[in-house]
Amino acid sequence: MLAFGSACVAPARSYGAYEGKAASTAEDALSAVETARLAVTASAEHKVFAPYLSIVLSESEDAASSVQGTFDSVQPPDSRSDKLRSDLDDRLQPAVSVLADLRIAVRRGKIAELLSKLGDLSKAADSLREFHEAHR
Repeated sequence: MLAFGSACVAPARSYGAYEGKAASTAEDALSAVETARLAVTASAEHKVFAPYLSIVLSESEDAASSVQGTFDSVQPPDSRSDKLRSDLDDRLQPAVSVLADLRIAVRRGKIAELLSKLGDLSKAADSLREFHEAHR
């Protein structure tokens, strides 16, 4: 079960603090994407049932959307941070989008379509991992 909180977000008063929040956001979103990838792979191997898969994919999407929203609520302290924000958002949006596509497909009973999204999940995971490694 994934759980992410987004009650109060402390401001980032420097580029370093903002970069730390960005790296943490990428790592949390990566976790959601990897959880979905494991679930889809398990589904392909007939190791999980559709109701369970639906819950996992829905929670993965919710988690990724939540961390994106939380990060986007943090005011970038300078123009360098604006570029960092844009870069991370360009990586988060495809991840959230593919997670939504997976949720929709499984709820429509189109389990076979999930495998066609594994490449998109891998691409999103690689992009988030690259960002995290570069900014942690």
